[in-house]
Amino acid sequence: MRHLATGLLATGLVMTAAAPALADGQATLEAQSDQGGVTMNVRWAGENLRMDFPGQSQAGFMLLRDGKGYLVSQVQGQTMVMDMAKLKDMAENMGGSEVETITGKQASRVDALEATGDSESIAGLEGDVYRLQWTDKNGSAHDDELVLSDDPQVLELMSAFHDYQRSMTGESDPIATTLEERGLGMLRFGDRFRLAELSDASPAPDIFELPEDAKSFEDMMRSAISE
Repeated sequence: MRHLATGLLATGLVMTAAAPALADGQATLEAQSDQGGVTMNVRWAGENLRMDFPGQSQAGFMLLRDGKGYLVSQVQGQTMVMDMAKLKDMAENMGGSEVETITGKQASRVDALEATGDSESIAGLEGDVYRLQWTDKNGSAHDDELVLSDDPQVLELMSAFHDYQRSMTGESDPIATTLEERGLGMLRFGDRFRLAELSDASPAPDIFELPEDAKSFEDMMRSAISE
């Protein structure tokens, strides 16, 4: 059970960024992590966000609604809805090196963010190349290349991700906050994250609904313990 909790937490911490969400849109993102590459289809409307993972049906989908982050997935043929904030607390209470590794890689502070003077075109958008120096919660220093844009829709997308991250951790991300203060959104973060497609098409409202017949993570744990 510990590995399930920490694995789901890692999935929820793929990336973060910032700015106030205002409108609707859809995007395709490509991300890299220690677990390999993943493609995410993201749809948002106002403060609601949904992330799906094409080709990885077992991953389910992530949902942000009413200020709360959820993971909806199939476990042993049963639809399960997990509150990501509760899942994080549960994983931390279980302890273990997996949780420490995940949380330790989160940013603790931004040390410097400077434009290089170069530019790069990503997903049809022209962005400026920046050098970001930051320190994680383990105290390790990082030096990454970012491509940033002040495109309003990019800011909206990044805002939705930051809201999801805050719904899980209860705190703001220093990198996201720094970008928000400068009015910038992220097109690329080193080789970890890249925007592949961006559209202003409005998603169907019903995709942000939670399934009615689902069990909570707590329900599944109680069933597993009683068996």
